[in-house]
Amino acid sequence: MSLPQHYAIIDIETTGGDPRKDRITEIAIYRYDGQQVTDSFTSLINPEVPIPDRITYLTGIDNDMVKDAPRFYEVARQIVEITEGSIFVAHNARFDYGFIQKEFRSLGYTFSRKMLCTLKLARKRLPGLQSYSLKNLCRELGITNEASHRAFGDAKATLVLLQQLLQQQETGLDNLSLEMASAKIPPNLPRSKVEALPDAIGVYYFYDQHGNVLYTGKSNSIRKRVLSHFQAAYKTKRGMRLFEQIHDLGYELTGSELVALLLENEEIKRLLPPYNRAQRRRSFRYAVYADVNEQGYHFFWVDKLREDPRAVACFSSRVHAESSLRRAGEEYELCPKLYGMEAGPGRCFHHQLHLCRGACIGEEPPEVYNQRCMLAIAALNYGQTDKGNYLIIDRGRNEHERAVVCLEKGVYQGYTYVDLELLQASPAELRTLVPFKAEAPDVQRIIQGFLRRNRKKVQLVSF
Repeated sequence: MSLPQHYAIIDIETTGGDPRKDRITEIAIYRYDGQQVTDSFTSLINPEVPIPDRITYLTGIDNDMVKDAPRFYEVARQIVEITEGSIFVAHNARFDYGFIQKEFRSLGYTFSRKMLCTLKLARKRLPGLQSYSLKNLCRELGITNEASHRAFGDAKATLVLLQQLLQQQETGLDNLSLEMASAKIPPNLPRSKVEALPDAIGVYYFYDQHGNVLYTGKSNSIRKRVLSHFQAAYKTKRGMRLFEQIHDLGYELTGSELVALLLENEEIKRLLPPYNRAQRRRSFRYAVYADVNEQGYHFFWVDKLREDPRAVACFSSRVHAESSLRRAGEEYELCPKLYGMEAGPGRCFHHQLHLCRGACIGEEPPEVYNQRCMLAIAALNYGQTDKGNYLIIDRGRNEHERAVVCLEKGVYQGYTYVDLELLQASPAELRTLVPFKAEAPDVQRIIQGFLRRNRKKVQLVSF
């Protein structure tokens, strides 16, 4: 397939995420012919509605900045002209395209362009990454974004991302022989080690000359992920330091993505690789605790993390724990007296504002109030509401086995692999085959996040 010759790389900032009621506050467009930028347009837009504080906090764009800016209809002709005959390119393109289409529709004009989404293209060209956000892709590929969450900064970063993805498309990186021919290999690493890497799910390791682990990671395609490390090494000083120190590599196949995530987390905590800085520093010192008072209402508090079955979620700091608890309390209309944000007798201040339904003075029955408390607990702990005993059955390392991950009373117990024949045994018998592993504070986040994404792909068995 021949590559299109003209692209309009676009990013917008908005007052919110719903094109039916929110409006555009900034737009940036770079026209690119496959070789160079041939035209550009960037402008703040007066949305004609107030900009929420949370959006100003995220983008830095406030109401004063846009009050004298042009309205959309005043720049509409420039947008049409600069995008004419080009492919509409954006990261999560449906978001930007939907807002722009809606604005033109309100003017009685049908805006229609062929569309290319760099998020979808990156998923295809760079499989195995944990996140395909623009921020994470910039970090992985060494792309500098001088103004994140501003249209001109994100559009420039998307342009560079597009250039890299198109270059990979032209060089055919899906083919192993071409991939290896063009791959950059660390100077101290035998090429045969890289050629032997599998295109399969697992955990990989980079070693220094003394056999110490420099870095470990998880991927759905170990070979492609390792090669993407090497491809991007020259983009950052840190990447180059790692690249030059690699003398050997290894891997462990898992078959199951969940087991790969659990093993990666476990190995980082055990080995403390110097280039896994973010995950090494992920320490949890505080927790949100929950209990039931004499009146039957759930109540919450924040304290230092300790061995206590009443802990429902762990956090790196007291501030993070309290702010998360406050957000959950407000979202589910809990009483601030019952989640530790207000003290004293009588009704809470939120009740006077009709934000509390009266649990503080017994107006709302405990059984009704506690249902929302369970939703708040789920939100605090990434969806962990099931406190039962169950096994998660996932793919194994080959067609003759399956991975088994065990939770008791909602608490992670460990994982193992069993032959298909053993799956005929009772769940209680299968549970005895799982060797115990202590639950790290972030294991629940891994498990619950995986289940949200893959509930239909795995089997849950209660015991």
